[in-house]
Amino acid sequence: MLISRDEEIQEVVRIVSETPQPRVVIFGGIHGDEVSGIHAIEKVLFDFLGGKRSLARGSLTLARANEEAIAVERRYVKHNMNRMFREDYGPEIDRTSYEYRRTQELKRVLKECDYFFDFHSAPTADEPFLVAEQHAVEFFSKLGISRVITGWGKFSSGAIGGDAENYANACGAISATLESGSHFNKSSNDVAYRSAISLLSVLEMIPAEESPVSDEPAVFEMHTVVTKEFPDFKYAGEVTNFRFLKGGEVFATQSGKPLAVSEDSYLLIPMKPSDTKVNEEVCYLGRSIKPKLS
Repeated sequence: MLISRDEEIQEVVRIVSETPQPRVVIFGGIHGDEVSGIHAIEKVLFDFLGGKRSLARGSLTLARANEEAIAVERRYVKHNMNRMFREDYGPEIDRTSYEYRRTQELKRVLKECDYFFDFHSAPTADEPFLVAEQHAVEFFSKLGISRVITGWGKFSSGAIGGDAENYANACGAISATLESGSHFNKSSNDVAYRSAISLLSVLEMIPAEESPVSDEPAVFEMHTVVTKEFPDFKYAGEVTNFRFLKGGEVFATQSGKPLAVSEDSYLLIPMKPSDTKVNEEVCYLGRSIKPKLS
């Protein structure tokens, strides 16, 4: 087993066994104020450096993604990096910016992996959940996370596309995003670390310590992206992730007008309006579906 820093890309470490596959990539800190993934990948690295673990097969690449945002503890410096993983960029993108330049480096990493796991956290989501497209739901369900949101890829070609997960999918990887819990709850660090260890165990890259919970997860298919179009966007009622909304129920207001769901839905990943810019997505709506597991 060889552990080394990437010779060309900063803040990327590669752990390589004697066999070439599977190739696993884990990102932490695409958003600099989401620290659970950063703690997790550092703890995983220290496990290998300290001899607690050894890689039986394949390779593991760990990346601190948005180092400048991490340093100032901000979601991003100029551009939301998780909307930058694309091939075409409009004139609104500053190509001299750190986030643009850094994304071009990290895209090279994603083009050379078989499995990709992106670690995030959220300001209003205490319970961990996964975001994965249908082709990846069955595999990542083995990690024991009880809830999965799918269907993001339907929207990934528009203004809100450019996320690392779907870029990796397009490059042929089996990918998922972990939302490990609240930014402000230290238990989210443990969730991210355990999920990384579970991934490596399921792939038989390290010995399994314990089996994740095997119950089928609850799966929610995203059907609507809600954009903050006016500065006065405000939620109506309780702001909790996976809150059930009866068809016709008002869940928010903006520009003095109510926003209601057209069908029974769930409020997904509600973000703080004060931290969301106009024309950025502020929450999502989804429906409960039966997981397609074999």
